[in-house]
Amino acid sequence: EQALWELWDGTPWPSRLERAALRGGAAGRNADRDLDAVCALFETAARAEERVGGRGALNFLEELDAQDIAADTLSGRTVRPDAVRLMTAHRSKGLEWQLVIVAGVQEGLWPDLRRRGSLLEADRIGRDGIAEPLTPGALLAEERRLFYVAATRARERLVVTAVKAPADDGDQPSRFLTELGTDPVDVTQRPRRPLSVAALVAELRATTVDPAASPALRE
Repeated sequence: EQALWELWDGTPWPSRLERAALRGGAAGRNADRDLDAVCALFETAARAEERVGGRGALNFLEELDAQDIAADTLSGRTVRPDAVRLMTAHRSKGLEWQLVIVAGVQEGLWPDLRRRGSLLEADRIGRDGIAEPLTPGALLAEERRLFYVAATRARERLVVTAVKAPADDGDQPSRFLTELGTDPVDVTQRPRRPLSVAALVAELRATTVDPAASPALRE
């Protein structure tokens, strides 16, 4: 655990994530997620040290690696052709469907112009030394290519969704929506059914005490 603290204090990540979290918005949510992951790593290290004592960093890394759940190599063979498939844009390369829905195309998430890499930036170590990080322009071009991949998976119909907050500092649709060659359609009414687990649970609880609902529905 002490080694992790030394590494953490020696990087610009603490102040960088703190600034991003305080700004809020999409970047703030991403920073909160990264901070949660770092906290989970430190908690795991502390529990490992309490349980087995100081066994060294390599043993701790081996323990973390052993906790990974192997991917199901048979899942790809059992997919029905008429089923709904959920995947990332990267996984969709080379595939096509009649209908494709690209959800959550928000500015700050797509394009995501944060620097890629791990905490210690080990991914920059190459055969010829330390490679320069990608520039914002290169990251934007990479994100645009990825969006193009996702949008061109549809044979007949493509649906792209995003939300737009009334305030300028709230969630906004991605700049990529203007590159689709069609005007977006605003949907202002509430959806017919809840779109989150919490909202669905609230609706079901309200139904159980609604005197206007049928007894069969309340049960």
